[in-house]
Amino acid sequence: MRHICLIILMLVSFSISAQMKDLGHLFSKGKHEKVIEKGLVFLEQDSENPEVNSVVGRSYIALNKYEEGIPYLKKGLMPVEKKMFVMAWSLADLGVAYYHTGKVKEAVKSFKDAIAMKATRNCTRYAHKMLMRFQENKFFQKWNLRETEHIRFHFQDEMVIENIEQYMAQHEKAYENINHFFKAELSKKIDLFVWKDREEAYDMLGRPLGFASSKRKIINAWYKQTKGHEICHILCDIAVKPTKKSKLINEGICVYFDQTVRNKMDEARKAFPEEGFHLLELWESPTEYERGLSYPIGGAFIDFLYNKEGKTKLMLLLKDQTIENAEKIYPDFENLVRTFEAMIHR
Repeated sequence: MRHICLIILMLVSFSISAQMKDLGHLFSKGKHEKVIEKGLVFLEQDSENPEVNSVVGRSYIALNKYEEGIPYLKKGLMPVEKKMFVMAWSLADLGVAYYHTGKVKEAVKSFKDAIAMKATRNCTRYAHKMLMRFQENKFFQKWNLRETEHIRFHFQDEMVIENIEQYMAQHEKAYENINHFFKAELSKKIDLFVWKDREEAYDMLGRPLGFASSKRKIINAWYKQTKGHEICHILCDIAVKPTKKSKLINEGICVYFDQTVRNKMDEARKAFPEEGFHLLELWESPTEYERGLSYPIGGAFIDFLYNKEGKTKLMLLLKDQTIENAEKIYPDFENLVRTFEAMIHR
C-alpha cells in the first residue's frame, strides 16, 4: 500500500512539474492569454499553488490588466522551497500593478523587496529598471513632492517658481478644462516632473523636454512650459486610444488645448513658410518643412475643424489621424483644406 501511495505521489508531482513547464514555455513565448486560460483550470484543483498563481498574475500584467493580476501575484508570494525566484518575480510585477493602479508607495516597496531578495540577476535588473522607468529611484525621490486632485508634482527646485500654489492650481485647472472635452478615466494621478535644468534632464532621460508617457501617466517638463500640452497628450491617448498618429494632428490637438490665450490662427500665420506650402504635404511628410511647423499649423487646423465641423468628427479623426480617414469623415474635405490654406496665407 505504501508503494502504491508513493507511486501516486510521484505521478502527481510529475504531472504538476509538466504543467508548470508548459505554462513557463507559453509565458516565455508571450502567449499570455493561453497561460491564463490553462493556469485558471489548474487553480480550480489547487487554488493556492504559488507558482501557477505567479505566472497567471504576471500574464495579466503583461496584458496591462493590473487589477486582475494583483490577487494572483499576492498568492505568488508564498515561499516555494528552492524556488525563491517565484516570490521575487511576483514582487516585481506586483510593483508594476501597484504603480499603474495608483498605489505608488506600495509599488516602490515591492520593487525594493524584489531587489533585496537577489533571487535572480534578471529579476533584480527588472525591478531596478522599473524603478527607473517610473522615476521612483533615488535621484527623483530627493525632489519635492506635492499633490493636487489629479496630479502629483515632483519639483527639482521649487525656488525657480514664483508662486508654487498658483502654479499647481493652473495645472490642475488645465487638467479639468481639457478633460471636460475628453472625459478620460485615469487609473492613477499624472506624475508631473518639473525640471529646472533642461540639460540635466537631457543627460538623465536621453531626450529634450517636454514629453509625456501616456501608459505610465508621467510627464517630464521644463518649469516654463505651457500648462496643457503634455496633459492633453495623456488625456487624449487614454480617452481616444489612437490607432494611427500623425504629427500634424497629434501635436495640433495639444497646441489647441495648451491653455494659452494666443490666437491659433495668428500663430499659424506667423509661422507660415515664405516658400510654397501645402497642408497635406506637411501632414504626410513633416520633415520636408521647417522643424516644428506642425505645431502652430496643426493647432490652427484643429481649431478650424472643431469650429467648422464639431467635436464628433474631430474625435473620429483623432482615432485614426490619416488623410484617408479624414476624407471619409469630412465629405467636403478638399474644400476644407483649400479654405484653411487660404486663411493662413493672408
